[in-house]
Amino acid sequence: MKPVILPLARLLIYSLLMFLCTIPMEADFKIGEANETNAIEFAQQSLLFITVLVGFMSLVYTKHFKSFMVSFSLFIAMHLVREFDAWFDSHIFNLGWEPYVILLLALIFIILFKHFKSIVNQIKVLRKTTGFGILLVSLANLHVFTRLYGKPSNWHNIMGDKYLYSVERISEESVELIAYMMILIATIELFIFVRKDKLMV
Repeated sequence: MKPVILPLARLLIYSLLMFLCTIPMEADFKIGEANETNAIEFAQQSLLFITVLVGFMSLVYTKHFKSFMVSFSLFIAMHLVREFDAWFDSHIFNLGWEPYVILLLALIFIILFKHFKSIVNQIKVLRKTTGFGILLVSLANLHVFTRLYGKPSNWHNIMGDKYLYSVERISEESVELIAYMMILIATIELFIFVRKDKLMV
């Protein structure tokens, strides 16, 4: 029964997490306005923060996948900084988030340069896991589908003279929120694996 119960338990948990995504969406739909302080934006920032936290927490439990998990966590941290672009623009200077993203990117390249062979070996093991597969799909969703889905021309074509920016923005941000939730789920799966796995890589 255990091989059946565990996947079902995960399905229920991840279904609940997806349901939670609908709460900020519904809140913003009721307002009928899209801006940088709305519920969806806050939910995105929260999911990214939790993802980074889980990623770095995994370092306490694994010796064999630290290089990958550090690089991955820093990569997600770049997205977190980017989500605070409005705050940086208003409190620091326009595009004030860019130096922090560049710094994080530099750290990632340093880690990749120093531990390249080790990270490649780690990926060879992780690529066979559920979490890694979900992660790849999530990143494709975030960086490809979401961007194409949110093309202004698509929304102008479908709404014509009745075009509403708020509809386009909330819809795109909702899809992005789902992508962030999927990345969190992938990170949880990776956390579970690297915490238990004893393989030397």
